[in-house]
Amino acid sequence: SVAQALVRGESVAAEAYEHVTIYFSDICGFTALSAVIDLLNDLYTTFDSIIENFDVYKVETIGDAYMVVSGLPVRNGNIHAREIARMSLSLLDAVLSFKIRHRPEQQMKLRIGIHSGSVCAGVVGHKMPRYCLFGDTVNTASRMESNGLPLKIHVSPQTKEALEVFETFDLELRGEVEMKGKGAVTTYWLQGETPASDPLKKPVHQNSIS
Repeated sequence: SVAQALVRGESVAAEAYEHVTIYFSDICGFTALSAVIDLLNDLYTTFDSIIENFDVYKVETIGDAYMVVSGLPVRNGNIHAREIARMSLSLLDAVLSFKIRHRPEQQMKLRIGIHSGSVCAGVVGHKMPRYCLFGDTVNTASRMESNGLPLKIHVSPQTKEALEVFETFDLELRGEVEMKGKGAVTTYWLQGETPASDPLKKPVHQNSIS
């Protein structure tokens, strides 16, 4: 919708969104990998095909950083955290089986962080306009990623609360983590999701890395 407005030559007004969930991921040891262009093209082509199955919006990629949000530019009620959580589990599953062309024996290690809150979003620039998100929610989501661990989905207490509504997600307490500008924050690992209709059934997505 934003791109269509820009193509028509219309201005895109900044908007405030009360409820969104932001995903950040980063490749651990990225600078040590060679042939990075082919690597990122292979990986993010895979990611882009996966996220099409969820109600999410890819904000941008910067180097090996991948940023996705749910809840904007089209608001989606209370499902933003669920969509990002399911997407994160799917991306992690894909990474576990992803083969690096020039290092097929090496495991790709993705670090994921997600956080929920409010943001302001709008288009910045004219020559090369970008749809950008602003606010502390963005910073916190980034901190969740940088303070996470390889092959783990690091979840903030706000996102945990939003996910608990669905009663399907397996969340493990990580404990208190000291974050720059935030102090001690109690965080969680997203391990998987179990269908609500059968609580004894094995999770449909499960992070096998302990």
